[in-house]
Amino acid sequence: MNKLKPVNDKIVVKVETKKDEEVTASGIVLPDTVDSGKLMEGEVMAVGNGMYSASGTLIPVVVDVGDKILYNKHAQLHEYDDDLVIMSVNEILSIVEEVG
Repeated sequence: MNKLKPVNDKIVVKVETKKDEEVTASGIVLPDTVDSGKLMEGEVMAVGNGMYSASGTLIPVVVDVGDKILYNKHAQLHEYDDDLVIMSVNEILSIVEEVG
């Protein structure tokens, strides 16, 4: 297995298993675009160092390895493996934190 070390503001995310096609009671197969507002959850597996601003200051990535995140399933993702994607940190909508 290869170890991925993302660059700049990129992260590697282990995605939840992809759900099967949704079929209505009458047998119509619904494409994944039907639930376009649905958020996907994943676990951050690797994190880049961040991006440099115009003045040369390093802007760090806001997530850490092990964080659970939410992102839009239509975000710009680059599939690496069956369960790994590479994305920009800007695609993250929220970090999931356990309460209490």
